This record gives sequence, structure tokens and C-alpha cells, in this order.
Amino acid sequence: MAATALFDRIRSEARSTAERKVASVLLEGYPTRALATVDVLAKQASVSAPTVLRFLAKIGFSRFADFQAAAIADVERQLGSPLNNIHAEAPTEPPAHVYQRTLLMQAEALQVAAAQAMPAEFDAIVDLLVSPRATIKLLGGRYSQNLAQRLATQLSQLRPGVLFTPLALGFTYDTLVDAGPQDVFVIFDYRRYQNELLTFARGARQSGARLCLFTDIWRSPIAEYADAVLTSPDASPSPFGSRVVATAQIEAIVAAVSQRCRDWSRDRLARIEELRSLGAAGPLPGSPTKTPGKSFSKSSSEPPGRASSEPPGRASSEPPGKASSEPPGKASSKSSSTFPAKES
Repeated sequence: MAATALFDRIRSEARSTAERKVASVLLEGYPTRALATVDVLAKQASVSAPTVLRFLAKIGFSRFADFQAAAIADVERQLGSPLNNIHAEAPTEPPAHVYQRTLLMQAEALQVAAAQAMPAEFDAIVDLLVSPRATIKLLGGRYSQNLAQRLATQLSQLRPGVLFTPLALGFTYDTLVDAGPQDVFVIFDYRRYQNELLTFARGARQSGARLCLFTDIWRSPIAEYADAVLTSPDASPSPFGSRVVATAQIEAIVAAVSQRCRDWSRDRLARIEELRSLGAAGPLPGSPTKTPGKSFSKSSSEPPGRASSEPPGRASSEPPGKASSEPPGKASSKSSSTFPAKES
């Protein structure tokens, strides 16, 4: 559905964390979610019912019924629009091949996500990630930790203090021992939501850490504890939810962080490139080198001017420090040593 004046008002007036949660839930399912009850809307947004009503009053509706009436009027205007009717009368057949269908499905998902986006929510996450005193710790679930690792890898190129912290079996909550207000945890959690991540998020919140959540439009229970939430549609023809929009969100986060910390990031990337060039340039000055094909020689181990008692071309079989028991000129019955023999 196209953005309307009410849609834009909901998006632009949300300021606090609680207001952004309410606005995000409304926009993700507009206008359907606007027609639910206050209690249902509050539960979906992980806020209280009075919080929902205060936000609606802020955007000009003293009663919830007035807000719903305005949302219904929005729908009726959209349905009666000649432009919308033209589009509705010209459905297109989806491509027969799964490859094309998938690409078009994901392209549509990106367009929907862009139309429903809450820039204020996105900016709140970037504000936390560019804080110079913060330590950024990223983690995800079974099928989303690869997203956390990707964002961690790229952020670590732009700023210090970035850690990928996978939930290792038996050590799931150990990371929380040092958690505190200086930490920002970025968590990726999509259906089916993992209880370990929820418990971890609750513990992180209790420690005073800040939380950013990437999840789907049904919203992980972690949203209740998060300072900011980015959701993404995950429809896919495969048995697994799509992460195309989530990947695009990561790209946008990295772009925003690099722009906000341009000088800082440029210096850090230059230093990283300098360090990488050391490996490409060969051994460092002063490091030991070995000449190919050169080995220890017997003559090099002898004192200057002193001849070996062994016959030419034959090495002594005795260990260093022990005299040979064989008479001069008689070969030893033991095999020769690989180390240089000491003078007999």
C-alpha cells in the first residue's frame, strides 16, 4: 500500500524507544494492525497499552477509535484511487522458473521494506555503533550467526572494539560475565526464535548493556529488551526464510557507520592495508633466512686448521663426544649420523 499522510505522520513523529516500537509495528502491517485492539498492538510492540495511547495522542488522536477511523478512511481512499484501480486490473503472471520467481520475490521484499522503513530506528542503531567508548558484540542463532559474523567483520575494519561472540555449546552465557553499560550487543534472531538468545538478551539488559535487534516482521521476543529493532520480510520459495533484506540492512548499517566515522575509518583502513602489505612484501628486515639447498657441512664444524680423523667422504657413527672404537682406516658397522660428527 502506498504511503499516506497518516502513514507518514506515524513514521515522522516517533522519537523515543517506546514510540519507535509502536510506530514500527503499525507501519510493518499497515493498515491491518491499526484495526486491532490496543492490547494486541501493545503486545506486538512489547510496550504497555498506555504507551500506545500516548503515542496516538501525540499524532493527533485522543481516542483509539478515532485513529482506527482515520486508518479505515485511508484504506477507502486508496481503494478508490484510479491509479490503484489501473494497477489492480493489470495483474502479471509470475515467471514459471523458480530462479526468476525468487529474484522477483526478493526484489519486491526490498521495495516493501524500504516503503515501511523507520529511519529513526535505523539511526538509533547507528548512534550506538559509532560511540567511540562502546564495545560492540555481535551474535546470532543457528541460521543467523553468519549475518552477525558478516557485520562484525565489516565493522571491525571501520572501528575498534568489535567482537563476534558465537554461542558456544556449554559456554553460552560466559560472555555476560564482563557485560556492562559500555557494551552494545547486536543480536540476530529470526523464526524459529531461540530461547538461549532470549535468555542471553535478558541477562545483557540486566547488566546495563544496550541491545540492537535484527529480526523478522513477527518480531523476536527479544524486542521487549531492545533499544532499537530492524525487521525484515522473509518470504522465500525455499524451506528457509530469506535473509536478502537482512543482508541489505547490514550493507546500509556499514555504509552509515563509514559515513559517520569517515576520518576515523579511513585511517584505520589505511593501517590495515599497511599491515597486510607486510606479508606480501616477504620477510621482515633482520628475520632469519635459509639458503635453498644449503646444508650443514663437516668442514664448517671443524676448528680452523684442524683436520678430521674420519676418512674422506665418511661420517663418524659415534655420538658427539665419544671416540670411535674402530681402528683407523676401518669402516664402522653402524650407519652414519645426520648431524656433523665431532673430532675423534
